[in-house]
Amino acid sequence: MSNIEKVKKMVKGIYNRPIQIGYQGKSIDERKEGETWVDHNNRTWVKEDGKRKQITKIPPKGFDKCNDCEKLILKTIDQQTYNRMQKCQYCQMEFEATLHREGKWNDWVADLEKKRWDGILKEYEQEIAEIKQKNPFDKTVANALASNEHRR
Repeated sequence: MSNIEKVKKMVKGIYNRPIQIGYQGKSIDERKEGETWVDHNNRTWVKEDGKRKQITKIPPKGFDKCNDCEKLILKTIDQQTYNRMQKCQYCQMEFEATLHREGKWNDWVADLEKKRWDGILKEYEQEIAEIKQKNPFDKTVANALASNEHRR
């Protein structure tokens, strides 16, 4: 299709997309150090150390490291294991296998359960103390009912 045919179609109103004649945007070289800007996709950028860096609200993945092998925690299963045991899944499996071989696994599991129940008990006692401190029972209603019973 020639340019003349394209122009004729545009004059008639037959074209699929808007035609852009010219544009010269700010390049990364023209931005100053520390300058922030928003692009056409509503992403925020900042220029740091001569490079552009996208500003996101999501923290970067892989911030956590396994306490044993110092591997970055990137996979979901490793993250789940890390949240409970501060190790990647492989190191946790090795640790538990060693406990099995040495015959200490049952004691370790019992100790974990004891710690879990101690935490639950401590949380329960804290809630009971808060309830007792607030004294949610209104004695005036109870006294009114008691005096009303006494009058009958």
